[in-house]
Amino acid sequence: MFTNVPKVVRIWLMIGCVMIIVQVALGGITRLTGSGLSITEWAPIMGWIPPMNQEEWLSAFEKYQATPQYHLLNEDMDLSGFKFIFFWEYFHRVWARLIGFVFFVPFCYFLFKKYFDKALGRRMIGLFVLGGLQGLVGWLMVSTGLKDRPWVSPFSLSSHLLLALFTYSFLLWTYWQTKGGDVQVKDNSSKLTLNLLLLLTGIQIMFGGFTAGAHAALNFNTWPDMNGHFIPDSLYNEQLSFWKQFLENNTWIQFVHRSTAYILTIFVLGYWWMNRKTSSNKLLLNAMPIVIIIQVLLGVTTILFSVGKIPLFWAELHQLVAVALLSVVLRLRYLA
Repeated sequence: MFTNVPKVVRIWLMIGCVMIIVQVALGGITRLTGSGLSITEWAPIMGWIPPMNQEEWLSAFEKYQATPQYHLLNEDMDLSGFKFIFFWEYFHRVWARLIGFVFFVPFCYFLFKKYFDKALGRRMIGLFVLGGLQGLVGWLMVSTGLKDRPWVSPFSLSSHLLLALFTYSFLLWTYWQTKGGDVQVKDNSSKLTLNLLLLLTGIQIMFGGFTAGAHAALNFNTWPDMNGHFIPDSLYNEQLSFWKQFLENNTWIQFVHRSTAYILTIFVLGYWWMNRKTSSNKLLLNAMPIVIIIQVLLGVTTILFSVGKIPLFWAELHQLVAVALLSVVLRLRYLA
């Protein structure tokens, strides 16, 4: 717990949390619109400046035309279509740089004004490291789709998403620690249960990343069955290793994502039922079943509407509600 932290620092921390949520949303849109490979170079400084004239646009388009994604998926794309996908990747990258700017400049000012004690200062340095690592993982993710394949690796995509949400959780936890006034109930059994719920939530989000990265929702757009089967015949591909099932076997990926969703839902509803009368945080506790049910409904809606193309609106809502669920469980864990 950090004490005597100025209000302006807490506001700054919360702004950071909101900006990361926006970045996660932009990442989802970038992925669903197939925009992630439209910018073929990593230019941390000059990358702020988009193409400014027709010649520069044509140059950027020519670089994209040399990628596997263009040759295998988008050979009929014209310059106008390229500008559309370029916009989302550009916005995603610029927002990431803006997060760094919004974090770094006030950090230097607060450090100069001695608004941080040593412990909080070290925490902020840790956030710097996480932010830099996130940028590196983001570029490595893009680079996986610029050479031999027309898409990014599902593993890289999930890693990028999980690191972003870990950074968000770390920052949000820090904000709560600077806020003060929270009544924490020391209950080790509750902590263990909520730790398990956090783990299951993280696993479910990871498989959501695998599902998105492999476009696995397109293979089975029926529910509760999977094209007429509850256990599909192609569930396990013997030609792939166990670990590659999670990256290349779309049947396995979607089956596991559905199964972990059911498990997580049962655990959330069970935790709510067992604690509904004794919890000191009834508002948060009652939010859990509502959020998880909405999340399941959005997941089902996304699957049913994934005919030839994953629906951007429903898939994006599905991802954002996952962040909401993570936030609720994390808050309960903080107060436990």
